[in-house]
Amino acid sequence: MLDHVPEPANSPSYAYWCERSTYASEDRDEPDCFARYSATTPELAIQRLRDEARILLAGLPEAERPVLGWAEGVGRVRALGALHGGRTCGFSLRHGDGWSEWVVRPVPRGSADPAGATAVSFTEAVPCGVCALCAQGA
Repeated sequence: MLDHVPEPANSPSYAYWCERSTYASEDRDEPDCFARYSATTPELAIQRLRDEARILLAGLPEAERPVLGWAEGVGRVRALGALHGGRTCGFSLRHGDGWSEWVVRPVPRGSADPAGATAVSFTEAVPCGVCALCAQGA
């Protein structure tokens, strides 16, 4: 048996802290839109990222839409495995002239970390008025 694989009964319980930064152009040093929220499972975190990515890509012509390999198929499985293992995942996506970056990090429940203390039911988004997510109220 591998020593580094935790037994399910001894596995820590996590909430999943998510952050998204969206930039309207590559000339920007600061994001135009920043959102923080939490998910109770890795599956819900990745699903929300995938939904947000699809909204951002919906306005592009079909030929310009990149494949979401990190959010579907093997990339999704790897991300879920990392999150279940307590490791942070990061994703980026170019959409038109802009791009978005996501970070999902497991936070042990009951952690002294401020993100962990609020991660069970926290959502914060400051609408930028620039990205497709804010335009749709996501």
